Amino acid sequence: MGSVRLKDIAEECGVSVATVSRALNGLRRDDSKTAAAIRQAAREMGYVPNAAALALKTSRSNTIGILYEDKLDHEYFSALLDDLRREAGKLGYHLALIGGPDPMQSGYYEQARCRNLDGVIIIQADFESSEVARIITSSLPSVIIDHLYEGSICIGNDNQESMRQIVRYVWQRGHRRIGYITGEAGVVTRERLSGFYRACAELGICVPEGSVLEGHFRAPDECAALIRSLMADPVGATCILCPDDYSCLGAMWALREEGISVPEQVSLVGYDGIRMGQMIRPRLTTYRQDTAGIAEECMRLLSGAIESPDKWYARQAIVSGELVEGETVLGLSR
Repeated sequence: MGSVRLKDIAEECGVSVATVSRALNGLRRDDSKTAAAIRQAAREMGYVPNAAALALKTSRSNTIGILYEDKLDHEYFSALLDDLRREAGKLGYHLALIGGPDPMQSGYYEQARCRNLDGVIIIQADFESSEVARIITSSLPSVIIDHLYEGSICIGNDNQESMRQIVRYVWQRGHRRIGYITGEAGVVTRERLSGFYRACAELGICVPEGSVLEGHFRAPDECAALIRSLMADPVGATCILCPDDYSCLGAMWALREEGISVPEQVSLVGYDGIRMGQMIRPRLTTYRQDTAGIAEECMRLLSGAIESPDKWYARQAIVSGELVEGETVLGLSR
């Protein structure tokens, strides 16, 4: 079977070749429903554009860069990347990882320009880095996930409200001595901590000194040690909120080896909603982040900035997740 031509797509959709070309090249003169139908038909027919020719014609590559400096081994970020790939595909974009910077290759901005990227999504990076700042403050459209950067499009989980929901839930289960292990300092931790204190104040929960301990994300051994210290404290927390599911699950296994059972001796709550947390017993009570919703909002805003740069403006978008009631929070008599 020969390659699919623009003429073939035009005949299938009952439109002109020029209309097909404009729709596939991302030009905006055609009705959006017509353009979407044409792109869908092209995908179903197996049309493969000549990327080099397309870039020369439109100065666009239909490719979006993903800046992620950490290891790609976190289930939350893996799910987010998968959802971003799916949402990008719906809009006719491809994703490409941006590497470096290191002495052997050019910086982020140079990589983006050399590859003719249409935009960049920053998922995890050192925001104090001049390389990261350069790409954010350049004319290249970008969206930042889970971090606030003045003058940029930023999308994040509803960190404050999520912590309020968690605290209200454990309070309803009868817990009044609540410990909280935070992640490392940063915007996410500050917002979650604010939500924690606000919920405690609203419910009249006393937060004694030493009930909140600073930890790190994805640090199960440290989390286990901090849980033990909160249990041994004179106040004796009956329920402890952990920085993330990975840390919480690792801590549960470590505590079990020491003969400490969850939730009989201590109740635990995670954060993120990774699949593993619902596959073990007891199932983890946690807050599931809406990666699909974050990805959809991210691509909506980024594609808008790419397609209509004159209408672009900085904003912060919040996407809510949901509390997942598992089996790691014991109900206490009040």
